[in-house]
Amino acid sequence: ALAGMRVTLMGLGLFGGGVGAARFLAGRGAELLVTDLRPPKRLAPSLAALEGLPISYRLGEHVEDDLTGADLVIANPAVPRANPYLRAARRAGVPVASPMNLFLTLCPARVAAVTGSNGKSTTTALLAAMLEPIGRTVWLGGNIGVSLLPSLDRMAAQDLIVLELSSFQLQDAEALAWSPHMAVVTNLTPNHLDRHLDLRDYEEAKQVIWRFQGEDDFLVLNAGDPVLCDWVRRGVPSRLLFFGPAPEGGELHVGMN
Repeated sequence: ALAGMRVTLMGLGLFGGGVGAARFLAGRGAELLVTDLRPPKRLAPSLAALEGLPISYRLGEHVEDDLTGADLVIANPAVPRANPYLRAARRAGVPVASPMNLFLTLCPARVAAVTGSNGKSTTTALLAAMLEPIGRTVWLGGNIGVSLLPSLDRMAAQDLIVLELSSFQLQDAEALAWSPHMAVVTNLTPNHLDRHLDLRDYEEAKQVIWRFQGEDDFLVLNAGDPVLCDWVRRGVPSRLLFFGPAPEGGELHVGMN
């Protein structure tokens, strides 16, 4: 479906996600334009990784027509969704998506996802390593710095996908009404309040990891985190598992100690 589409990728970055998205889009035949506020010198490693691919660039600036004249805009999660160029694209009727939403829409396999304010990268990597001995192909990616978009064609329904998801990526995933089969939340403390309206907005973004789960899905929570235990008291739709010591007094929620 991407072949021949005019696609603008906003935000190439240096952490691998933008490069992976660009490889995927160019490989699927999109007429791809990559735009980034940073000049070519600062993006040299990412540009070198894309050398030889049929990609046009607009670097050191953004031009509104590049977004409003596209068929699709893919915005790096580091770009605030209130960005004026993204707002202009939406006003022009151009669909705006994220690399992660693109992956989740096309992913053929079940997903285990990890989020939290601290420890999520380590937990994600450990979870992937724990799953490898069971004999299925395990794919590790997401906010940990590995884009799985270029690997989509090699994935099968029986594979296992392990993702680290940031609050920004989860906020985007809400538009898909998506939550993973297994969700892990390490903890929740104030973070990214320069992007989120307040702590409540940040917490609601994190809750997307379980909000659309069903009764056959799993939610793994830190038993010692009072914010996460409050989620349980208010009710979650999935099967609960806990790790770590319980809070003072040992009471997690009614019917579970």
